[in-house]
Amino acid sequence: MRNPPKIYIVFLFVFLSFGSGYGVQPFWPDTVVTMTNLIENQEKSGPPLTVHCKSKQDDLGSHMVPFKQDYHFKFQTNIWKTTLFFCTFQWDKQFKQFDIFDALRDQDVCYLCNWTIKADGACRLGKEHKCFPWK
Repeated sequence: MRNPPKIYIVFLFVFLSFGSGYGVQPFWPDTVVTMTNLIENQEKSGPPLTVHCKSKQDDLGSHMVPFKQDYHFKFQTNIWKTTLFFCTFQWDKQFKQFDIFDALRDQDVCYLCNWTIKADGACRLGKEHKCFPWK
């Protein structure tokens, strides 16, 4: 019996590593992004936050997030570290933008990425806690 050509072996490796797009998942876990509304007003409560996130391929729609509540979504990153999800945040008369997941910044830091959303920017929680200003 003849050995299979090398191209078939390469194709099988790529298929198993990256998935087929038809329900086959890659070997790495989903990334989950969670954003908690911590925008306070004078009464120390807070306005509802409208969050609208997109990537190049996916529009996740608008979501109303009450004060001290969260919104989350999950996805698969790619091996080239080009996965990017950007969001708009609206409350009262404010309109802000932020890249909530940038693979170059976040992929090696978290796959459960927890963020607090405040009036002055977004803060990534966890081992490498860091706050970022709005764009």
